[in-house]
Amino acid sequence: MKLNRRKILSLMGMSPAVLASGPVYAKASGGSVVKTEPGKITALNPRGIPPAIQLIPMAPRPQSLEGKTIYLIDDTFPGADHFLHQIANWFAKNMPSVNTEYRVKAGGLADDDPKLWAEVKAKGNAVIMAIGHCSTCTPATVGHCMTLEKMGIPTAPMVTIAFRDLARTNAANRGMPHERICFTPHPVWGKTDGEMYAYLEGNDPVTGKPLMGEVIAALTAPLTAEESRPGTITPPTGDPAYVDTHDNLQKYYMDNGMTDFLPIVIPTQEKVDAMLKGTSHRPDEIVGKMCPAIGAFPEWSYTVRQVAINAVMAGAEPDYFPVILALAASELPALSSSTNSFATGAIINGPIRDSIRLNYGIGAMGPFAQPNAAIGRAWLLLSKNLGRCGQAGETYMGTLGNALNYNNVVMVENEKDSPWVPFHVQHGFKPEENVVSVFVGLGIQQGQGGAGLGVKPVPNYDDALRYNVGAFAPLFGVLGVLDPLVAKGLVTLGYDTKEKLSAWMVKNATVSVKDAKSSLFGTRWIGAENAKLPDDAQVPRYTKPESYQFVVVGGQTNPYHMVANMSYRSSVSIDKWM
Repeated sequence: MKLNRRKILSLMGMSPAVLASGPVYAKASGGSVVKTEPGKITALNPRGIPPAIQLIPMAPRPQSLEGKTIYLIDDTFPGADHFLHQIANWFAKNMPSVNTEYRVKAGGLADDDPKLWAEVKAKGNAVIMAIGHCSTCTPATVGHCMTLEKMGIPTAPMVTIAFRDLARTNAANRGMPHERICFTPHPVWGKTDGEMYAYLEGNDPVTGKPLMGEVIAALTAPLTAEESRPGTITPPTGDPAYVDTHDNLQKYYMDNGMTDFLPIVIPTQEKVDAMLKGTSHRPDEIVGKMCPAIGAFPEWSYTVRQVAINAVMAGAEPDYFPVILALAASELPALSSSTNSFATGAIINGPIRDSIRLNYGIGAMGPFAQPNAAIGRAWLLLSKNLGRCGQAGETYMGTLGNALNYNNVVMVENEKDSPWVPFHVQHGFKPEENVVSVFVGLGIQQGQGGAGLGVKPVPNYDDALRYNVGAFAPLFGVLGVLDPLVAKGLVTLGYDTKEKLSAWMVKNATVSVKDAKSSLFGTRWIGAENAKLPDDAQVPRYTKPESYQFVVVGGQTNPYHMVANMSYRSSVSIDKWM
């Protein structure tokens, strides 16, 4: 099928007006350099490679719901159960001939449930799924309903108004741009049953029409030609190169969401060619795939050359490039789609810390070294441009944002002053190998050392670490970032390995059963057996030693540490990308 450029841009959540008003496009390809007018330069496109999107025809609709069975499927977001029960009450009161069946989808939000889908196919006539109330459950609800539509089952996915754009863009990016999404006021979570029922009696905040009327129409109105049409769409990413003045190019890249809203180094062909000399890999080699949330968005792929363009924009030098390629190969985006404002971190190990002049001493995690700064920034830019992450309102929904996202948390282990085995050796690498390890979580906070070194009131290093852990949520693990003085002090207390310290933390960093039950995570956090204990019983905050990771960083000006609420994800060889 053929769609005009404006229609495609609209479906992909991109602004035709902005892209149409950009600089003159240069027809550059294959590394060729375009000659430009005096005062103008040629800049390369930093975007990745989106997959082709197969359009999915929607399921035929019944003429009426009279005598039909509607499955009310809970996507497991908090409050969805109460909301769906109110929908059942509405049908019992207003359309008593309709039979409703409530079910909870198995697994996490994004997990498939073929067993339930088969039951619906065999016994049901339509599905109402709720509720899209966050950046993960919205794509999940939209996607599960698309699965059911492909099976011939009419659906009405329900999403709150706060996630309207995300729902529509996600549906388009996954092949069903006209999916019949119904919208409720926001929020639903935390509302009483009476307030939820009032929502159903009110209007859809998008159309202004009665909400339940919209739901019924979604399940019964005949399909339009657009809703039943197959075909393929290739999302546009722009021309390969742009020609304009330096200032106009800066504005163009910023206006089109390709920067962190700070000035960039304009990625000319000459600068990108110089960056590519930092690796032996072919420019057209695929490095990896990335998306804002696995299972919720299409994964974009990217080449060595495309990573190089983003490295140039970040101000990197060619000898930093293997580290940036390794970060890209980790496939962990520096920006996720969550309504939480997550942060990411990276630990760099190996001799490369000295060969490219990384800072692991005084001010190691601050703005005091170009390689640390450029590598952290490159991770952000490549996530935005190569994985289409961090597009506010579409692929990023962090309600507050996170200042750490500007440069991420870049840590270079001070291996020469550490009394312990380096982090990468703990994870199966040799001491002489160069490795980057990636983390994701909520953030990081300052801590202090122990008695005898002028730091009070905490009596010991181990108590100091336990004290800091108490402030963090159970969603992620703990990463202790310790100055060498702290690590050496812990060795004198008997913790001569990181593993011994992790075991101590499991035993001593605890939470009361009452506090755990009252948290958002409830018994899923502490486990069913621990939940049976008295409310005042203390149970481990994290039960697995690997939930506690430690890295030695810093310049030994004082025995301080930081504690990050971050989980270890993977380690990637830097040497592979040299």
